[in-house]
Amino acid sequence: MIALVPSLAGAQDAWDGRFRISVNGGGQISRDVIAQAFTVQKNLEPAPVTFDVDRAMDVWFDGGIVARIHGRWSVGAAVSFATRNTDGHVGAAIPHPFVFNLPRPIGGTVGATRTEIAVHLDAIYRVATRGRLELNVSGGGSIFNTRQTLITDVAYADAYPFDTATFASATTTRATATAGGFNVGADATWKRWRRVGLGGMVRFAHASKTFTADTGNSAASDLGGLQAGGGVRFAF
Repeated sequence: MIALVPSLAGAQDAWDGRFRISVNGGGQISRDVIAQAFTVQKNLEPAPVTFDVDRAMDVWFDGGIVARIHGRWSVGAAVSFATRNTDGHVGAAIPHPFVFNLPRPIGGTVGATRTEIAVHLDAIYRVATRGRLELNVSGGGSIFNTRQTLITDVAYADAYPFDTATFASATTTRATATAGGFNVGADATWKRWRRVGLGGMVRFAHASKTFTADTGNSAASDLGGLQAGGGVRFAF
C-alpha cells in the first residue's frame, strides 16, 4: 500500500497539470437545409430553377488545447472540421422554344459537397472528479468558414416537337460563407494512463449565414450543428 499510494498520487498530479490536449472523431448532425431558387433565361423567357439539399450527418474531427487558469476554471481553444458528400435535387421549368408560356418541367440530382472549419474559444468549468473520471462543461464563441456546392445554371435535352425536356446537368460553384456564432458542450475523460486518457464529448455549435452563388442567386443556411464523438486526451 505504501508503494502504491505515491504511484497513484503521481498519476493524479500528472492529470492536474496545467495543459490538456484532445483529439476527437465522430459525427455532426446539422439542421441546415440548402434551398436555392433563382431564374435564368432560356428561349427568351425566364426559367425558374430550384436546388434543394437535405440535412445529413457530417464526418467530424476535432482537436483542442485547454489551459487551467485558477481552481476549477480553464480556458480552451479547439478547431473542428466537418465534411459531407450528398445529392441535391434540381428542378426547373424550361420554356418552349416556339410557344410562349408553355414551360416544360425537368428534374434530376447533382452531387453536393460541404466542408466546414470552425474555431471554438471557450471558458471551461470542471464540474466533478470521481476517481479516474473527470467531467467538464464549456461555452463560448465560434467562428465558422464553410464551403457549399450551389448551382448557377441547368442544361437539358429536347427534340422535335419539343413538348418535353429532360434534365442533363447543372453548372455548379463552391460558395463560401464566414460567420460568428456560439457553442456549448461537455467533455468526460477517463484517466486511463499516467498522462493519457480516453474521453467523449458533445458540443452544440451554431451560426447562420447566406451563401451567394451569383447575383440574385443565394441560399440561407445554418452552420455547425450537434457534434459528438470521442478520442484521446493528453496531460502535461
